[in-house]
Amino acid sequence: MFLNLPWKKVVCVAAVWALFGVAAQALTIDTFQQTLEDADVLQSSGAVNVPRTLQMSASGAVGGQRSFRVEKTGTGVGLSRIEVANGTLGYTQGAHAGIGSVVWDGDADPGSIKFDGLGGVDFTQDGATAFNFGLAFFDYPFNQPVQVVLRIYDARRADGTKFSEVAVTLDQYFAGPGIFTISVPFSTLAAAGASSVPAPAGLRFSTVTTLGSQGGVDIRYVGALALSINGTANAVAPDIIMTSFVTNGRCTAVPNLQGKVLDECSVCLNHADAGKGKDRCGTCRYGPAGYAYAANKVIDGCNLCPSESGYSFPHGITDSCGVCIKGPTPYTYVDNSATCDAQKQNCTFVAPTKQIRSFEKQLLKKATILKDRFVADVQRFLDQKCPGSIERSDTVVTEAYGIIRSKGREVFRKGVQVCGNSCVTVSFAADVKALTPQFRILEKEVAATAQLVQSCYRKRGITARP
Repeated sequence: MFLNLPWKKVVCVAAVWALFGVAAQALTIDTFQQTLEDADVLQSSGAVNVPRTLQMSASGAVGGQRSFRVEKTGTGVGLSRIEVANGTLGYTQGAHAGIGSVVWDGDADPGSIKFDGLGGVDFTQDGATAFNFGLAFFDYPFNQPVQVVLRIYDARRADGTKFSEVAVTLDQYFAGPGIFTISVPFSTLAAAGASSVPAPAGLRFSTVTTLGSQGGVDIRYVGALALSINGTANAVAPDIIMTSFVTNGRCTAVPNLQGKVLDECSVCLNHADAGKGKDRCGTCRYGPAGYAYAANKVIDGCNLCPSESGYSFPHGITDSCGVCIKGPTPYTYVDNSATCDAQKQNCTFVAPTKQIRSFEKQLLKKATILKDRFVADVQRFLDQKCPGSIERSDTVVTEAYGIIRSKGREVFRKGVQVCGNSCVTVSFAADVKALTPQFRILEKEVAATAQLVQSCYRKRGITARP
């Protein structure tokens, strides 16, 4: 078989967005969207056994790119052609044997596979149990089948000897209506042998699973994916159209650079509530259906958690001035309520505490780290003469960083009011919260610039990550 040849071995997993018009959710391997500046099309040489390859950037694909390979493997009329257009993957073969393939390995070299290139993506992280791909059209010429071959490599074997491959034999005409989803359960990848998957009109497509010399893939540690449309045994000009490859998980998202589609609270990264994290008690503010994550739902009015001394939900323990007796840093609380009387105006002004100055230092350090990352990526952008403009980001980052430095120092150095030698209130929560939008601007622009530089590096074939 073609997948045993020493080039970039191929298999894929991803699925359709719709089954006869019914919307579906799924972790996405590839949406098969073409780039604007180039056509994602590759045509074979007219000569036999002369493969051609092509690598294209693809923001809608795992690893940020896809590689093509197409080859005419037998004599006869015409050429083999593979292409991506309008959310579909198409393969056309002349009256000869041939094969076309797509690979996802996060690597810029289309001529060889990087078996651990994706770093170990966990395809079960959002509850998935199967890979799905959509069949939109197969002409089944002269009742001659083709095979769709999926191969998934385990990232823990960089030599590619640990993988699972499923070959699905398409032996039925299909032209709609709608898209037919072919589902390959993860359990099918665990052991070698013959099986079958549902086909249109209640029939079955036969499948054969083979494993690498070091065993099958652990679907929690995927290093590369490949898909081939194998027409090496079909010389009567087969044509096939497929749709997006996904899993049957609950997140409609492509894994990020860390291979994740979920945040720390199991919220899908494409959801509006993603990345909002936990409160200081470690309680997630948002999570999947079936859980209650109201923001700060267990913190009392003095910002204490249930495990901390002095916790009293919901209001906390305060003195007669309404000042919390106990609470977390950077706030200082003194309990001498008998001598505390704000009405007597017996108040003095004291300098910020050591704890508060330490908190100020941490806050400004975070802003400086973000600013330095941005400056470094701007230099990389300019050194490589990358396309596009970063002038707006430069202006926005400079302004946000300046506000944090000036306002941050102002907030933390304004001192503390002390009433009656005892009732100390050091509450800068509202002031610190006012700086949150500036930090979000910094984080957003730093991340966007890093992605822009990484895209530029990939297009220039630079393997080092900026």
